[in-house]
Amino acid sequence: MIYDLIVIGAGSGGVRAARIASVHGAKVAMIENNKFGGTCVNVGCVPKKFFYYLSQINKDIANYKSYGCKISDPQINWRKFIQKKDKEITRLNTIYENILNNNKIKIIKGSAKFVGSKKIMVGKKILQAKNFIIATGGKPKKTNLLEGNKHVNTSDDIFDLKKLPKRMTIEGGGYIAIEFAYIFANLGISINLIYRGKRILKTFDEDIVDFLIKNNPNNKIKIHFEKTITEVNKLKKEYVVRLDDKKIIKTDYVLSATGRIANTKNLGLEKTKVQINDNHSIKVNRHFQTHEKNIYAVGDVIDYVNLTPVAIRQGHFLADKLFNNKKMIEYDFTNIPTAVFTSPQIGTVGLTLEMAKKNKIDAYELTTSFKSMKKTFLTKDKDTFYKLVISKKDKTILGIHIISDDAAELIQLLAVNVVARNTLDDFKKTVAVHPTSSEEIITI
Repeated sequence: MIYDLIVIGAGSGGVRAARIASVHGAKVAMIENNKFGGTCVNVGCVPKKFFYYLSQINKDIANYKSYGCKISDPQINWRKFIQKKDKEITRLNTIYENILNNNKIKIIKGSAKFVGSKKIMVGKKILQAKNFIIATGGKPKKTNLLEGNKHVNTSDDIFDLKKLPKRMTIEGGGYIAIEFAYIFANLGISINLIYRGKRILKTFDEDIVDFLIKNNPNNKIKIHFEKTITEVNKLKKEYVVRLDDKKIIKTDYVLSATGRIANTKNLGLEKTKVQINDNHSIKVNRHFQTHEKNIYAVGDVIDYVNLTPVAIRQGHFLADKLFNNKKMIEYDFTNIPTAVFTSPQIGTVGLTLEMAKKNKIDAYELTTSFKSMKKTFLTKDKDTFYKLVISKKDKTILGIHIISDDAAELIQLLAVNVVARNTLDDFKKTVAVHPTSSEEIITI
């Protein structure tokens, strides 16, 4: 059989592409060598969000106590929590598999390797297709220490953590490292965060990042800027981490979260015209086509914007383009809302003032910061900060950057204003809901 489409990788983008192609009448096969659902379901946003929810319990209880409630401090059964997390992920794996089966997509378990532009090998079997979509995702970067690589865990490993340590050392300054730092700090763990740069979350608005650093949960996070880990040694029941300035840190768990790279190894791409970038990601054009005209790629493997909703839209667009051109929608990937699940959360969409200046756009900022009403009795400290970036020319909202306990939920709706090119006047015309934190961004 010659398939109309073979998709390699049953993550969010691959499954969406396969399903939509099948709906359009294409004969589709799916190749997967691991669990269904990809990074997000198995070792990404889904289990991380469960970790995040658990980490907020102590904060919530502290606030309830400030209202006069008598509540005992929680005792976390970590083993039971991990079992529940695993059970839910298994349920989601099954849902993804059912989506494929229900849409009459042929599932083939194994690793795919190109043996030509229209043929792949899975095990000893040769499969042919008119079109291919590579959706193999990414994996954590490996450490390259002078000594002790085997003692370092990745952001994939941490979801199988057997017990909560008392001390944790994390290397990295991107959103993955920062999220885990805040998650485990809120669980009472002392964190040493090692970062080679001068500023964490370097692509985010500076004021937002500064505000986050000041909201250090119980001062449990210590950041070591412009430092790297050179070696890790095990000493009895603890680990000894050595930094490049010879400083020693004793810890119970070492996590490397310095980024992810595309899964392109052993795909046999050398048998095709497909080209890869220096970071192993696949080169594609704006329609996700590689240098081999019948081979496409979507999701983390192209290292564009590594977010599940982006991969889903790429997969959907591509299936429409290949099999139903009349209903093809050109998606706008320029203003993508993003959330960082710290405490408080970060939400951002559009341009920062710095980005606007680099693009030679004359703009200005409006900001407000305050303590949310629900924490009236808990603290005097501010926990919320909002910023609008506005065009001087026509008052168009160019960017929105917020930090608050519910920033992830709020930024989803606020993003509509940036995508729709609404103006500051549109905000001013809108009647606020009172009393809420969100009214402050309307009346800014």
